[in-house]
Amino acid sequence: MRKKQQLPWLPLLIACFAFPAVFMAARAAGPTSPTIDTMATYTEILSLIEDLHVPVPDSKKVIYSGIHGMMQTLDPHTNFLDDATYREMREEQRGSFFGLGIVISKRGRYQPLRVVSPIANTPADRLGIRAGDIITHISDARADVDIDTFGLTIQESVKYLRGPRNTPVEITVDRPGRTTPLVFTVMRDAVRTPAVTLAFNPEPGTGYIRLANFTETTSTELDEALNKLKATGTERLILDLRQNPGGLLEQAQGVASRFLTPNELIVYTEGRLAGSRQDLNALRDVPHIEWPVVVLIDRGSASASEIVAGAIQDHDRGIVVGETSFGKGLVQSVYPLSENTALALTTQKYYTPAGRSIQRPYQSQEDYYLEVRRRDSDSKPNVPADAPEFTTMTGRSVYGGGGIMPDISVPLELAPSIVAELNRDSAFAQFITPLDEAGHAAYEKDHEALVEDFLDFAGKGRNEEGIKALEAAREDILLQLRGELALARGGMTERDRVFVEASEVLAKAIEALPKAQELLVVRKAALEARSKKEERPSSRRPG
Repeated sequence: MRKKQQLPWLPLLIACFAFPAVFMAARAAGPTSPTIDTMATYTEILSLIEDLHVPVPDSKKVIYSGIHGMMQTLDPHTNFLDDATYREMREEQRGSFFGLGIVISKRGRYQPLRVVSPIANTPADRLGIRAGDIITHISDARADVDIDTFGLTIQESVKYLRGPRNTPVEITVDRPGRTTPLVFTVMRDAVRTPAVTLAFNPEPGTGYIRLANFTETTSTELDEALNKLKATGTERLILDLRQNPGGLLEQAQGVASRFLTPNELIVYTEGRLAGSRQDLNALRDVPHIEWPVVVLIDRGSASASEIVAGAIQDHDRGIVVGETSFGKGLVQSVYPLSENTALALTTQKYYTPAGRSIQRPYQSQEDYYLEVRRRDSDSKPNVPADAPEFTTMTGRSVYGGGGIMPDISVPLELAPSIVAELNRDSAFAQFITPLDEAGHAAYEKDHEALVEDFLDFAGKGRNEEGIKALEAAREDILLQLRGELALARGGMTERDRVFVEASEVLAKAIEALPKAQELLVVRKAALEARSKKEERPSSRRPG
């Protein structure tokens, strides 16, 4: 029986700043001609504030606050990028940054700053920093930082841990099983954020690849993963785009091109000006995969992820499984400004090959991000009554209205609240981290003992109702414990594999692969028929 998957706490990769957008390069442009009187009023107000306000204001802060207020009157994705944010965006797009090389987690401001896992072949990994270590103090003489992590947000912690290449940062660590803290001086270095975070065979002949983002290396990493799967005899593929916030448009084009026929339309954009439509087609000189494909999406799949999923769905190249995606289909052109800042300005909308607008409606930014959309049913997405209907290449019906709706719906299943509570308190990590290799091996062989010992550990101080809740969640607790054991054994990749293999969505994806094969046959027949029609000579002759 497949287990419910606990919705993971999304640990923050040091200096990884994910933008749920596809960015297009743009050159700086002049102002769009607001009235001179209005601009005069603005400058008069600013002048009065600078001259007379008590106390003396921070002019930069006042001006930036005004700019951010201006952004609030526009769409949810037009943003002013200050120098730090703009730098982080460029680092994210390059797929690398300068830091320690650790994945960290913090359940709340006043919770421990815990190392989820060191990244292989990074400064932290080479120094012996381990999963489960608790960072209690950060010191950086260069930046005049000497701070306790208690009370910091995870974003603030990241800010202090990052820095220029080849600069030292000192961290103090509490390690379970030790009575005295450890002090590490870590020399910051380049840390690559991989696009392919998981690739394996869940069953013979079936490959699984998870794409976490669309950075400069995504297409290359995908090719490497596909080649490794080919070597195992893989003949069909599950491409996981869940929780993928997007990234570079050219990489979305590259990924989609691996599955489509050269010159097939991937996505098109249109702006406010007549004749502004731009088509983005599949590339010719890239490796092509002929396997049947199932694409996994959820409400965390946005922008570039939706472009790839929509193109594969509209061209009947594969079956889409999961939840309706986020619905981010606005194009941001990035205009560099002075002071190392930039404006990410929405200039166009994205449309799938069938003509569906990817962008979902928005009334206000607060509603847009906080809205809880209706969950899809057990078999198909909830299609809004006013959702426009479109047709795929072979005549299947798909619907617009925002986001990519899956062909087969698999609603997210949340584990019991007691498991969420245990995760929030890091109970699973606290139980597994102090174990040595012998302890890990013993529990790997005896899951019954693993659960029983953990229930004793977690049940201390609980009332009868709490003990019953723990007992009722045994299967979900075992899954979390297996994940922690895998984390200790092989890092994030092994832990993620445990959760993926136990998930219902993977089971449904495997079930959908025969449908993907049938669809591929129909698609090939349609392409052949279209090709013959285009090659047929005209029956008309010149007079």
